[in-house]
Amino acid sequence: MAVTRKLIKYSFILLLASSVFAGGDDRDEQGNVEEEIAAFEAQLEAELAQEAIEREIAEFEAEWAAQQAKLEAELFEAEWAAQQAKLEAELFEAEWAAQQAKLEEELFEAEWAAQQAKLAEEIELARYEECKAVLNLSDSNIALFHSALAAGDMFSIGPQIAAGTEFTANRWDEYASCIGGVLDYKNPF
Repeated sequence: MAVTRKLIKYSFILLLASSVFAGGDDRDEQGNVEEEIAAFEAQLEAELAQEAIEREIAEFEAEWAAQQAKLEAELFEAEWAAQQAKLEAELFEAEWAAQQAKLEEELFEAEWAAQQAKLAEEIELARYEECKAVLNLSDSNIALFHSALAAGDMFSIGPQIAAGTEFTANRWDEYASCIGGVLDYKNPF
């Protein structure tokens, strides 16, 4: 806008100068006009150069701002990716630790259950041996008792005694009661 006004002013001065030259006599006025025109041209060139510099500065600043924005975006993306990788690693480690704890707990429970089963078996065997001695039962009668109990025909089979097979209604009661709650034995009679 300022340049346009200057051009209008320059045109006006040029027009004035040409009319003065056309009239012809006054050389002092002609020199003044020429000086004004030269000053105007110098000022115009300086303003145009200043506008060009300002335009270059504005372009440079815009380009610099765009590069800064791009760098900030790239930095943000890199930091975000690093943070995501860190979170994924922490999540993996937490899941792995939880899984290890669960496996250790399951292993402990399995080992404890196995120890309890072994202990119960040892107690049961000790009780069988004790009852076998107290009731004077043979290994074959104990095996017969267990096979009859497993087969569900306890009352069709009886223990072997000196006189043969015992078939009284309470033929296994003494052994079952000596062993106690180890067996699921109920006399139906």
